[in-house]
Amino acid sequence: MVYLNSNFLYGDDFEPKKGTLVIEDEIIKGFTSEHHSNVLNYKGLVIPPLINSHTHIGDNSIKDIGIGKSLDELVKPPNGLKHKFLNTCSEKELVQGMSEGLYDLENNGIKAFCDFRENGLNGINSLKSAFEDSNVSIKPIILGRPTQREENLLKDEISIILDNCDGLGLSGSNEYSDQELKFICKLVNKKILSIHANEHKGSVQYSKEKYGISEIERLINLNIKPDFLIHATHSSSDDLSLLNENKIPVVVCPRANASFNVGLPDIPKMLEYNLKLGIGTDNFMANSPSIFKEMDFIYKIYHVDPKEILKMATINGAEILGLQNTGVIKEGYIPTFTFIKNGNILKTSKNIAASVVTRLENGDVDSKFLVC
Repeated sequence: MVYLNSNFLYGDDFEPKKGTLVIEDEIIKGFTSEHHSNVLNYKGLVIPPLINSHTHIGDNSIKDIGIGKSLDELVKPPNGLKHKFLNTCSEKELVQGMSEGLYDLENNGIKAFCDFRENGLNGINSLKSAFEDSNVSIKPIILGRPTQREENLLKDEISIILDNCDGLGLSGSNEYSDQELKFICKLVNKKILSIHANEHKGSVQYSKEKYGISEIERLINLNIKPDFLIHATHSSSDDLSLLNENKIPVVVCPRANASFNVGLPDIPKMLEYNLKLGIGTDNFMANSPSIFKEMDFIYKIYHVDPKEILKMATINGAEILGLQNTGVIKEGYIPTFTFIKNGNILKTSKNIAASVVTRLENGDVDSKFLVC
């Protein structure tokens, strides 16, 4: 039995609550008013676990290359500047970069993240090696990406990838024919399938010129329903309606979109269509993995309710990634927390959730305090 006395953002509505939380058999049992001698006292603030729902951690070895280049020039496979530079890095450099990226995630209070891991099985193994070299308490959701295109080779590679990670993370539907997309979708079976879609105007235009419809419309027409999409930056009302009808969540990465100068997602409109939204920070080469910065950016650009933004970074992220019984502090859930050591916010804030969303930085995170 563990008793944790602190200040909490409790429940789905992030209610500020001070008291002693009871944890038994790695499950939150609620608060107690009884006195206990073996209480852990934490003077800061305990918030739900922050979840970074979209990263490319392999790019951490090539920070800030290609400043001023277009998105396609930078990241479009196989000849984007990113791929050219990564191909010149040694395995040691790649693993070291990922290892440093893991520490960066931890120092930003991230408790789980979803990485689109390029380069087939080799890319997956590189990230696993980085975890072995690091001492971080972060849950990874790894989505591999195949390198083969010939059907038999693709089938064999995807089978190996799925045996070694949590699913597939594709660069975009424009990279594949209808036949290839349906073939890949069939192979994924019960694991995660996620795809970049409608990221920039060029990708939407390409899809409309070649197929007569947007990337999202094409996926739905092919009866392909990813577990979640990435970006959806340039999505029409019809696109958003389709996502709503098919209950497909979206992970938005507005700071990365701004960094790549491709426009910004219409988050208020997405919320009007009742889409479940998560937050990601995307490429390490162009963006820091700070969910605090992402939440602050979203509030200042869109003025969405801070609690809705915090929900994207915690509860929604956990649900999108299939993390059962986590993402919120309440009875019956796993006690995974992000600890905030900045007590000054508690002294003067009149809206704790808003202060968490707009004022915190990685220096406010207490990454070494753990509840066992």
